[in-house]
Amino acid sequence: MKHVYSLIRYVPDPVRGEFINVGAIAGCDESSEWEIRQVANPARARRLDERGSLSAVWAFMDQLGREVDAHEAAIEQPTPAEDTLLSEEWLADLWGRYRNVVQLSPPAPVLADSTTEALDEIFAQLVVDPAPHRGGENTKHPALAAVRRAYRAAGLAKAHDVHERVVAHAGDHRERIDFAVANGRVVQLTQTWSFRVADQDTLAENVRAWGWTVRAIKDEGGTVELGERSIEIPHDVNVAVVMIPPAKTENAAAVNDARAVFEKLEVEAVDIEHADDVAAAASELLRGAAPA
Repeated sequence: MKHVYSLIRYVPDPVRGEFINVGAIAGCDESSEWEIRQVANPARARRLDERGSLSAVWAFMDQLGREVDAHEAAIEQPTPAEDTLLSEEWLADLWGRYRNVVQLSPPAPVLADSTTEALDEIFAQLVVDPAPHRGGENTKHPALAAVRRAYRAAGLAKAHDVHERVVAHAGDHRERIDFAVANGRVVQLTQTWSFRVADQDTLAENVRAWGWTVRAIKDEGGTVELGERSIEIPHDVNVAVVMIPPAKTENAAAVNDARAVFEKLEVEAVDIEHADDVAAAASELLRGAAPA
């Protein structure tokens, strides 16, 4: 059967035109079936919400969901009220009326046996919906824990030798770094990554952005902010990555891209099981660095 659908878009700044698809609605006049679906994890939308406008999107989708509910309830009645029934014409009118923070894509046809099947296809092709955060290996938290344990086992003290979530500056570049090991100057920068996340495109972009900052550090050195102090990062600083590789059955696009970045920058990248190697290198570097 022919269904029609519209993507539901969050447009933080309608003048700039940047948007993200946060859901979709699909229906069929032939079967009188309508369904709305929204992303399970709105993290990407929240990152764009600089003006606190995202709540308007959820309010719109809630109202839309209520209209779908009313439509389904009316279908069950012996004589449905016409003003509660949804249609392709109704969707086209909705598309024409919303032109601000909430927008819809022009109604388009899709062939499917049901609205659920149509929305499955639409989400698979057009809506990026990262898996909801559930902890575990689909986040970088296990890698962070492994590095902390490794530094501690190597005798490095937090806030004295090891500093977490520092901001590194190099030229015009600025990047948050997970760990900086310092003794008067920075001797090691360590970043953790998990390649088991659903949004591989964003992950690859983040690795590339981090790589530009590392490239600038290796070219001209830089500094890190430690409270009110600014400490030198020499251009020959040791840079390490501890990562959680993708499972064998998962998409490896981001990790392949990342490995190319690591190789080009001559960054030591190890799997989480080898975090001790990174800590051992940091300990040796600290012993050879004289405090300022």
